[in-house]
Amino acid sequence: MPSAKKQRISGTLYYDVYKGITLELFGDFNEMLFAPISNDSEYDIILGLTSTSKEITLYKTFVSSRGGLNLVQNQEAGIPTSKYIVNYIFEGVHIDKPEDIKFDKLVSEIIDLDEWVGISGFIPVDFEKAKDFCQNKEYQVQYKLPELIIFPLSNELVGQFNFVMTPSDIKFYYQKEVSLKQKIQFVLKYSKEKPVEDLLNDLFKFQTFLILALYKKTYPKSILLYNANFQKDYGNENIVTREIKLYIHIPDRNKKQEKQKIFMDMLFCYRNIKDNFPAIIKKWFEKYNELESVFNLLFEQFYNDKRFTENTFLNLAQAAESFHAHTRDNTRMPKEEYKKMKKEILSVVNEKYHQWLKEQFNFGNHLNLHTRLDEIISICSCEIVDKIIGDKEIFIKQVKNSRNYYTHYSSDLKKKALKGSDLFYLTQKLKIVLVCAFLLEIGFDKNILNQMLDDRKHRFFHNLANW
Repeated sequence: MPSAKKQRISGTLYYDVYKGITLELFGDFNEMLFAPISNDSEYDIILGLTSTSKEITLYKTFVSSRGGLNLVQNQEAGIPTSKYIVNYIFEGVHIDKPEDIKFDKLVSEIIDLDEWVGISGFIPVDFEKAKDFCQNKEYQVQYKLPELIIFPLSNELVGQFNFVMTPSDIKFYYQKEVSLKQKIQFVLKYSKEKPVEDLLNDLFKFQTFLILALYKKTYPKSILLYNANFQKDYGNENIVTREIKLYIHIPDRNKKQEKQKIFMDMLFCYRNIKDNFPAIIKKWFEKYNELESVFNLLFEQFYNDKRFTENTFLNLAQAAESFHAHTRDNTRMPKEEYKKMKKEILSVVNEKYHQWLKEQFNFGNHLNLHTRLDEIISICSCEIVDKIIGDKEIFIKQVKNSRNYYTHYSSDLKKKALKGSDLFYLTQKLKIVLVCAFLLEIGFDKNILNQMLDDRKHRFFHNLANW
């Protein structure tokens, strides 16, 4: 414990990106007098040292089980054990207090980010020169590290794409092989230190933007954290900022790594929006704070892409309704006119009905789902979206009737509601409409969006229209 670092308990720390983090100890902090415990089933921080001398800080830990001391007559007692569930592992530092778990820089590798950015430092070999290489039995590889890409995200936050090249070792006695590997890092740099939860939230914001672009889920492969207050002294005035590795549980990450993507396997890639990317990604971060609950309803579709239920459809219908309500300040009639109408109605109706009427008036001026969908589709209207939707009125009625039935299960709506594969394809159409609405909201040009959809229609939407 941070309050008594010299008194130790041995144990094993287990990390599995899919299953989570657990700590098993041969002993129990609760039975040791040095542990100042306010809640004996929860610890903010536990410090550790691995067998390879790596400093570990465990943050937000909870007791999952305890094995008490078992006394057996005329026999030596065994050591009691305790198990803990852990939310965060910080490798490379000891941090004593939760309020000190702050950082001003995050560096992460994200699945498919390299392919999405699509910028390589390898210089293509001219075909004629390549033939000469074969004839002369010589081969050359040229590489130049691309310049980093900087994009402001707020007054206090700057994002970067860093290009890192890792060469193989140069052997002086006998060189058998040479390899060069480029990777792209997503970097967040803050003007002042922030709690780790804030950094992860900003990383997730970019991750969700990348999900729209890839049209599939993605996850961070690694997370590094930095703070100038956490330094390591190697002697001879060689003091460096510690590189702290963060390990967290990612429960729905794919265990099987998919093959490398090409740009046609994505809805859009960096080069499609290169000129406008700084403005688009900044607007995305701004809108995320405003529309987080709406965005999450859509992104759930990508994380649960192997399972479809009526709730999948209902969440998208709710996302459409909520998105319109947050981005368009529309009502059925002007607010002052509606207020006047309410007053007139109440003046001629028996007072015993006033309470019920007032409850109806709370939502009486809100737009219904039909009107909201009509406006969203009009905003997204372009050649490919119109082709996917088909008859707009039929599409809207199908969404509205299906939403009402699966919400209230009214027998009157049962025949009108779509089921099975029909509901699935209706959901897929609503999904792309929402994706387009989100992209247009953050500054996508509709002509560029239509062209992107046209280029990928056979890859992503081949079952949604007769192309």
